[in-house]
Amino acid sequence: MSNIRVRFAPSPTGYLHIGGVRTALFNFLYARQQGGKFLLRIEDTDRLRSTPEFEQEILDSLKWLGLDWDEAIARQSNRLDRYREVARELTEKGFAYESEGAIRFRMPKDQKVIFDDIVKEKVEYPTADFEDLVIMKSDGFPTFHLAVIVDDHDMGVTHVIRGDDHLPNTPRHILIQRALGWKSPRYGHLPLILGADGTPLSKRHGAVAVTEYRKQGFLPEGLLNYLALLGWNPGDNQEIFTLQELIKRFSLKRIIKSAACFNPEKLLWLNGQHIRKIRPEDYETRITEFWKRKGSLPEERKWRKLIALYRPRIETLGQLMDQASYCFSEPDAKDHPMMGEIKANKPVMDLLRQLRGQLEGLEDFEDVSLLDQKTKQVAESAGFKPKDIIHPLRFVLTGGTASPGIFELMSLLGKETCLKRLSSFFL
Repeated sequence: MSNIRVRFAPSPTGYLHIGGVRTALFNFLYARQQGGKFLLRIEDTDRLRSTPEFEQEILDSLKWLGLDWDEAIARQSNRLDRYREVARELTEKGFAYESEGAIRFRMPKDQKVIFDDIVKEKVEYPTADFEDLVIMKSDGFPTFHLAVIVDDHDMGVTHVIRGDDHLPNTPRHILIQRALGWKSPRYGHLPLILGADGTPLSKRHGAVAVTEYRKQGFLPEGLLNYLALLGWNPGDNQEIFTLQELIKRFSLKRIIKSAACFNPEKLLWLNGQHIRKIRPEDYETRITEFWKRKGSLPEERKWRKLIALYRPRIETLGQLMDQASYCFSEPDAKDHPMMGEIKANKPVMDLLRQLRGQLEGLEDFEDVSLLDQKTKQVAESAGFKPKDIIHPLRFVLTGGTASPGIFELMSLLGKETCLKRLSSFFL
């Protein structure tokens, strides 16, 4: 077992977002790959904005993603006495002073802070750029700067892997650690995640909270796979990874220095790959549970045929009802240009009428090959190619121009529905 200890330290002042998950994931992967510990700390000293609901949402999201932490959760709100003790120590040693009820750390003015960043390599800051730093507010609560330093020290954190936005904080933290005589952890700062317009990822770029992706029917495997590739390069062309494969392959040395651009289409594609990669029974369980939460399902035989038929086509579990809406309600395509086109084509309408007569005499709508055979016979006996009847038939049954295989779809809809929709079209 390695002595490596890393942490993920969210504040319960909002939902867990994509950037936070990527930070948690990289810490988790490094800890698991090195045989170390992945710790969870809740930074809840913002009394005005921290809520138990946000904390629970963060914990639920991490569990759903499979990012399990080691050891008990640390909460800053339980450690106020410890922060005050360290602030007193800094004051007594002359490194800090009281000002308007707050305690400020006295920044040295003639030094350089140089540290070896895991991602950015050599980083250098002149202390002349820094103003004295508030470490305890006048209400007796610590600022972020003091609390994280004390927590990381007391929790034995060896590596702090966090977002690029924290880079200017790191030299300040190193100075406070030196004043206390504490060894600094190794720091690594992850590149920012940008939207397509080159600005930091935010709500205006679409969903950023994990709960939104969960509601849309993304799989945790797909989301984690995509986020791993945002800022990390496996060194080859592999793109589809399970969590176990990521653990095996992950390396801090392969974190990319430049900002990563969030691509929703790539995320959808990767998620679709994972839908097709998981075991069939796992897929059936997950999609059934997902849709049960939203309402009642069709009878089991129809449901199982439906989800099997759409597995190669959907990219999220939530896309099923959109793509297969005609399985649950009558298609409304009266304004579609194809409606008039087909109705004005007398030979095609005659073909559809003949087909309806053939289908009416069929007792077995389960036999897909028989449906195929009968449909093609109708076309060929009238001197047409099968496609000349299949495309109009698809429109009549679905109200659209795309669907899974037409004969599998006919079997799924069943005889009664197919005959009814054909009859309605002739009116």
